Amino acid sequence: MSLIWLGLIQGITEFLPVSSSGHLVIAQHFLKINLPGVAFEAYLHLATALAVIVLFKKEIKEMFISFIQSIYKLFQGKNFSKILKEDRYAKFAWFLVISSVPAALLGYSFDPYVEILFDSALTTSLMLFLTGILLWFGNKYYSKGDKNINTLTYKDAIFIGLAQAIAIIPGISRSGLTVLAGLQRNLDREFAAQYSFLLSVPIILGAALLKIGELPSSLNIDFSSWIFSGVVAFISSYGVMKVFIRLLKNRKIYIFSYYLWALSILTSGLILFKGY
Repeated sequence: MSLIWLGLIQGITEFLPVSSSGHLVIAQHFLKINLPGVAFEAYLHLATALAVIVLFKKEIKEMFISFIQSIYKLFQGKNFSKILKEDRYAKFAWFLVISSVPAALLGYSFDPYVEILFDSALTTSLMLFLTGILLWFGNKYYSKGDKNINTLTYKDAIFIGLAQAIAIIPGISRSGLTVLAGLQRNLDREFAAQYSFLLSVPIILGAALLKIGELPSSLNIDFSSWIFSGVVAFISSYGVMKVFIRLLKNRKIYIFSYYLWALSILTSGLILFKGY
C-alpha cells in the first residue's frame, strides 16, 4: 500500500512546482520505505511521462514525423536553419533535444553523487525551501512574455536545459525551475508550461532506460502494487498538468511557495530536533 501512496505523491507533484523527487525522498524517509537508489522513482517518472505523451499526443506525433523528415533532409544537404524555419514541429523537436543535453550529461556523469543526495532527507528539505524562494521571486518579477516556438532561440533552449540539469538535485523542482527559466527568457506562460512538460519526456525515458532494469531484481514487492502505483501516478499527473497551466496563466504559482516553506520547516525540524 505504501508504494501506491508513493505513486500518488509522484503523480500529484511531478508537474506542480514542488519537486516530485523531493517529496519521494521525504515520503520514503518518514514512511520507512527502503528503496534501492532511484530505480523505483525512475519507474514512477516513466508513468508520468506516459501522461505527457497522452495529453500532447498530437503535438508529439507531429514532432516525431517532422524530426525524422528533418534528418532525411539533412542527409540530402539541406540547410539546418532553413529546415527549422520552414517546419515549426521540426524546430520544436530539435530544441527539445538541445534542452535535454545538459541534464543528460550531468545525470550520466554524476549519477553516483546524485544517488547520494537521494538518501538525504535533510538536504532535500532545504532544497524545497530554496525552490519556494525561487517560485516567489520568479512569479513576482518575471513579466508576461510572448515567445512561442516560432520565436524561440538556441540560447533560450540551452538556458532552459541548464535549469533542468540543476533540477536533478532532489528538492529542486524540475517543472518549477524550467518554467521559471522559460519566463525569464520571455516565453508565453502557457507555452513555457507546455515546453517544460514535453521536455520531461526525453530525460525521463533516458533515466528509465538506465534505471528500470534494476527494479525487478532489487525490490521484493508485490507485482500488483508495483503496477497499480504506476497507474495512480499516470492518472493523477494527467489532471495536474491542466491545473498547473491554469495557475501559471493566472500568475498564481507563488502559492506553492507557502506550502514548500511549511513542508521544509516541518521536515527539517522533525529530523534535527526529534531525530526522525
